[in-house]
Amino acid sequence: MGRYNGYTWVYSPKAVKVPEEIKKEIETEATKIIERLKKEYIMKMPKKLKYNHLVGIYGKWIQQRFYFCSKYICPKGYLAPWSENRFARLEYTGKEPEGRNKFQLFFMRHTGEWIKILEDKKLGQCLEEIETSPYFRP
Repeated sequence: MGRYNGYTWVYSPKAVKVPEEIKKEIETEATKIIERLKKEYIMKMPKKLKYNHLVGIYGKWIQQRFYFCSKYICPKGYLAPWSENRFARLEYTGKEPEGRNKFQLFFMRHTGEWIKILEDKKLGQCLEEIETSPYFRP
């Protein structure tokens, strides 16, 4: 009997490189959704700030993933003047044999863990889910 060294082999494929035309398509569609979210969730700044206040919603690329982020301003006396919260993650997973692009959609749980909601769906389905689902609130 061999000794167990604590390591096991796990299949972990390399991330798929996102083509530039798909990146541009994601950015244009995401900006439309971000503008709608801004109108709905960003309120006027209070005169006296007691709690964190939502001041911005934006999207950004980090490696092969597109994140929907929200920016909060903090009251005086906090360690940082503002904080960033990522509330949605969109991953490109490649193309199907029919030529259709596939995506995965995740939301950030209150524990800081990413939970997968949709797998191998079209971009339109993922973005529609961000607009309609209560999991994706900044």
